Amino acid sequence: MSMDRIVVIGAGAGGMLAAGRAAAAGARVLLLEKMRSPGRKVGITGKGRCNLTNIAPLPEFIDHFGRNGRFLRQPFHRFFAPELMEFFQSLGLDLVTERGGRVFPASGRAPEVVAALRGWLGREGVELHRSAPAEGIIVEQGMVRGVFCQGRRISARAVILATGGASYPATGSTGDGYRMAGAAGHRIVPVRPALVPL
Repeated sequence: MSMDRIVVIGAGAGGMLAAGRAAAAGARVLLLEKMRSPGRKVGITGKGRCNLTNIAPLPEFIDHFGRNGRFLRQPFHRFFAPELMEFFQSLGLDLVTERGGRVFPASGRAPEVVAALRGWLGREGVELHRSAPAEGIIVEQGMVRGVFCQGRRISARAVILATGGASYPATGSTGDGYRMAGAAGHRIVPVRPALVPL
């Protein structure tokens, strides 16, 4: 593996989107997933239906997060519900909006969301390694230089840590990212349970 590659750790929704977008921008991307299949939590969200987003106006949506909503304004101004819906529709996923502005795949099947993302990753040339748990981030002279995975060093010019939280261990969400970030020198803020949009 070479230093011109970006490594993404975690193939949940965030990791798959980050890997695909980086590849679409021209990067060589390696996506590491410790589970046998990517998107395990996505596949069970919304009682198996995957509530993708909500079409509430942005200010109303952000108000639901209280004072912390101010941290969401900038990223959501760049990529919010309309853009997310357009993205999934471009992948061939039909959507339906239901009561309360909730958006689901028209089929009502969350695994179709995962399948659409996996197909997109393949078309963008993302290299996906399954059953490949990252063990740590390599930091040398204050710079991220890659990751350790299954006892070997994988060099990279950048690492995107997208492991999710510690909310559902059966899906792979075991807090690995917190441990890796802490070992790399980051201060970890105590986590609390929360529901978040895709």
